Amino acid sequence: MPMDKGWQSRNREFCGGRPVGSISPGLSSLPTVNGPPMRQLCYLRMRLIFALSMMLACLLPQTPWALSLKPGDGIRAPVSLSGHLAVFYDSSGALTIDDVVSGRPDVRFTPIPSMLTQGYRKGAVWVRFSLSAPADSGPWLLQIERPLIEQATLYISDGAGHFAVSPPGYIDPWNKRDARAYPALFPILGTTAEREYYFRLQSSTSITSALNVWSKDGFEQYIRNGNWLIGILIGAIGAMIIANLLYALWLRDPIYPLYAVLLFISGLISIFHMGYASEILHFLKPQQIHRSWGAIVCLYSVVMALFLGQLFEFRRHSIWAWRIIQVIALLNGIALIFALIGRYGDVGLFVSGLQQLFFIYIASVVLYLLIVRRQYQYLLSAIAFGSVVVVLLVMQLQYTGANPLRIDSSLARVLAVGTLIHTVLLSAAVAKRAQLAERSLSEEKDRAIAVSRLAERELAIRVRERTAELAESNASLEEEVDRRYHLETKLRQSLDSVNDALAQQRDFLALVTHEFRGPLAVIATAVDNLALSAAESSDDVQVRAAKIRRTVNRMSMLIENVLAGDRLDAAGKPLAVVETFDLNEILRVEQAALDDDAIRRVTFIPGDEARVRGDRYLLEIALQNLIQNALKYSAATDPVAVRLSMDQGMALVSVIDRGAGVPPEEQAFIFLKYYRAAGQRVKGSGLGLYISREIARQHGGELVIAASDVNGSTFRFSLPLTEPGPMPVDPVMG
Repeated sequence: MPMDKGWQSRNREFCGGRPVGSISPGLSSLPTVNGPPMRQLCYLRMRLIFALSMMLACLLPQTPWALSLKPGDGIRAPVSLSGHLAVFYDSSGALTIDDVVSGRPDVRFTPIPSMLTQGYRKGAVWVRFSLSAPADSGPWLLQIERPLIEQATLYISDGAGHFAVSPPGYIDPWNKRDARAYPALFPILGTTAEREYYFRLQSSTSITSALNVWSKDGFEQYIRNGNWLIGILIGAIGAMIIANLLYALWLRDPIYPLYAVLLFISGLISIFHMGYASEILHFLKPQQIHRSWGAIVCLYSVVMALFLGQLFEFRRHSIWAWRIIQVIALLNGIALIFALIGRYGDVGLFVSGLQQLFFIYIASVVLYLLIVRRQYQYLLSAIAFGSVVVVLLVMQLQYTGANPLRIDSSLARVLAVGTLIHTVLLSAAVAKRAQLAERSLSEEKDRAIAVSRLAERELAIRVRERTAELAESNASLEEEVDRRYHLETKLRQSLDSVNDALAQQRDFLALVTHEFRGPLAVIATAVDNLALSAAESSDDVQVRAAKIRRTVNRMSMLIENVLAGDRLDAAGKPLAVVETFDLNEILRVEQAALDDDAIRRVTFIPGDEARVRGDRYLLEIALQNLIQNALKYSAATDPVAVRLSMDQGMALVSVIDRGAGVPPEEQAFIFLKYYRAAGQRVKGSGLGLYISREIARQHGGELVIAASDVNGSTFRFSLPLTEPGPMPVDPVMG
């Protein structure tokens, strides 16, 4: 079979750019060393190397470079180009077909023993292979088995050193579109002579695929089988999605909607792997489909991590195992952002590596749960996902450029079948989980019913006991009510008796005071007459008359205080006579009522008009008590001042004496009824200050000690003004 120029160029590459039989011209000029020239030695060495190479080729099985097709190939199964491929990586992605076949020293193709597994590449990958076929054979179809390579251009040699572009072809009527997202099928013509082909591949996804040759009839049957498979898969996934959504509504378990999402994404992945993305997603542009693939892969990784973590209950067994699942989901979520903005090529290798680590981690934890912890309830779920996880792990190894098992298939249909199997098995697992959940729910309901019945019995017993206790309590309460009613009746009778006694006491007191006033008035008149008739008699008579007069005044004051105290003690009794008057009038009345000695000692300092509202008689008693106290508790020659002023809507009557003052420890007690300081020599009843303060309070005012020390005391009697008065003026004390 004659060689074409392309094959000669490969021979030139092997010999450094020269034919195999040629020797470098420089060797003929080398000197000889006591023998034949160096050129003859080199020629012998080349023959020896060639002989050893032929022996080694006979000992080791070799795959011929060119693939020779035979009649009947590509009908029942494809003819794989694995072992007949050589690749060259163009990191710049700028080389053309002419640059590649020009024999440049930097363009070196490397044979590969199996399918194409170049991983994620930024530039372009060139693939070279040769084919020959019988002259009478029909048209052949070259298939990219994993149709996820975004740019694929096939160059066919015309036998004269030139290469032409072969456009992609379409067999399925659905595929007749102006532009496909992933070109995956190329028609080629068989020739008896070996013909050289070049593939230029460039993609943001992994450049991983098997290259297969089909006959037209064989590929049509392949497409029909694929249609059946994808239809069954989509139908099964749709049924399982509906079932899981119903389980979610019934059992309220978040794992069922999560599994429904996982099934939906698994169906999309199978659609892309089997080459149906352009047909099913025909409403999207090719660039949008490319971007969708990266987003689907990242989203699948996120949902798969969360679902398997919940399916095998990582959180219940180890919180750290669940934290690792969350970290893996988070990292894939970050990669999803890159995919959505069209940068999946930057993170594709990372996502594939992360998926490999995730599958190994899941397998390790599940084996630990089954073998060490003997959690056999996870066995069916582990079997259901085992096949898919193994296939995905092998595929991810291929995507990262590794093919340790020398597999010559992209496993797209194996993954679809595995997805269908795990859908069926996991449906059984989900049904079993639902059955267990229903049984658990039924048992929980039975327990709840039993507990409620027990609670009802206990409640009935407690109600009876409580009813008996309440009956006893009611009987006791009725007895207590009767007892208290009798006590209340007796108390009311006692209060009536007390009120009657108090009324009788007040009547008696009024009668006594009335009877006392008459004799006291007669005595006072007799004393006055005696003093007048004996004006020129001895001083002894005058002294005795003054003594009798003071006694009469003290008795009169006592009677007035007793009557005033009785009026104040009458609870709820209103003031007898209420009128509005000037407080200066009270000062003038008190000044006129003083005897000769008191007039000489007491100085009244009236103020501006201070109109107040109250009982004039009670106010006169209150002021009289304050003046008499000031006179009693100071020396016979010391002055007493009574001053009227106003401040902040209050009328203030200040009674100032020059006595010994009130000790601080006694000031809180002197306003108590009948209180007398210990060791007090001044005669009194302990009623004056008490009655004066009560009168002030009944009028809305107050009586306080404004100041008290060894130099004297100041008692301040305050009453509210009925009209705002002028600003207070401090008159000069006379």
